[in-house]
Amino acid sequence: MENDFFPRDMRVYNECKTITDHYSCFAVAPRQNKEKYIEIIDGNIKCYRFPHFEANILELLPIEYLNAAFWLFALVTFVVLRHHIRIIHVANPPDFIIPLLAWLKIFGVVFIYDIHDLSIETFKGKKDNQQGFAVRIILALLAMFEKLSISFSDIIIATNLSIKGYVQGDHPLKKVFVVRNSNPVRFQTIAEIPKKNDPRMNIGYFGVLANDKAAGLDNLISLVKRLKEHTLEFTISVIGDGPGLKPLKRLVKDNNICEYFEFYGYLSIELAFQEIINFDFGLVTWGDIPKNNIHTAMKVMDYMCCGVPVCSLKLKEQMHSTQNIAIHTDSFEEMADSIVELYQKKNEYEELRKLTLNHFNTLLSWEHQSRELIRAYECLSADHKFKECS
Repeated sequence: MENDFFPRDMRVYNECKTITDHYSCFAVAPRQNKEKYIEIIDGNIKCYRFPHFEANILELLPIEYLNAAFWLFALVTFVVLRHHIRIIHVANPPDFIIPLLAWLKIFGVVFIYDIHDLSIETFKGKKDNQQGFAVRIILALLAMFEKLSISFSDIIIATNLSIKGYVQGDHPLKKVFVVRNSNPVRFQTIAEIPKKNDPRMNIGYFGVLANDKAAGLDNLISLVKRLKEHTLEFTISVIGDGPGLKPLKRLVKDNNICEYFEFYGYLSIELAFQEIINFDFGLVTWGDIPKNNIHTAMKVMDYMCCGVPVCSLKLKEQMHSTQNIAIHTDSFEEMADSIVELYQKKNEYEELRKLTLNHFNTLLSWEHQSRELIRAYECLSADHKFKECS
């Protein structure tokens, strides 16, 4: 992986924990702060880390990728040869990792291409202007690397049905397995979830605070302005960090609505969940653009596993995840009205909480996703007649 840290990236961490029940597992990832360069995680996942350069602006991304390319080439080659690796499981974005390492196929290595996001749509979601020469060059490179990654991979893992359909549209013969971003079951019933102490309605946001049009953090302002028109007391809890945090705080200050916001910054996953259980509603701020209809917001799973009703626009994959056990509206003003109306109908609100938790536990939880992950590995192993991993 290149664009997050291990074990902070919960999808990759969950995958590694699942894999270690069946295979030997090694993780290669960038180093955050003062993490060890080589570390054993949970007693059986050996993690190799490389020096990380983080691009705070889009123009520095080539430097970040060149740095990562050098270290990934060196470290993965070492790990493959030293530990006799037979399967390389690559998380995207970016999409240059499999083409960079495809030469290892001469040692009998096979590749899993784990598509977290479609890089082309992700890039478009960050740029307002799609017409410049440089933008066209970048889009062409992204398309080339994506095509090469699909071609060199032996099987593909997608996070939802939209991404599976995208891949199989051009590559119908590729084996694609859907393994959603998710969490393990945290609570079996609503009664197990501690009750909050604050009487105010708490609308929460959890996740990376990106500074682009896809993230839609400015939609929080529209939501709050409409909520102010109601008499209900409320607060907006924001858990997370990222380049969008300062611009969001500036927007909140400029609109004189600081009194409604509580910013927690980055919290470890366990501390974050201690706050999420206090949310009355979980907010997805994404606007209605193509990328946001194709991708699934991980925060949907984070909210639902705590019985917190999801609130988002009518975005395809968010609605598919919740199966309409949520609040989905055409605008954030309408969302604010629906939130207040439902919250004041206590019986209906509590029923939605129960349905939310049950839907997650019975269909979306990592316990269900992990079975599909192992099915993908077993298919790959059977096709290539692997012996037991060293």
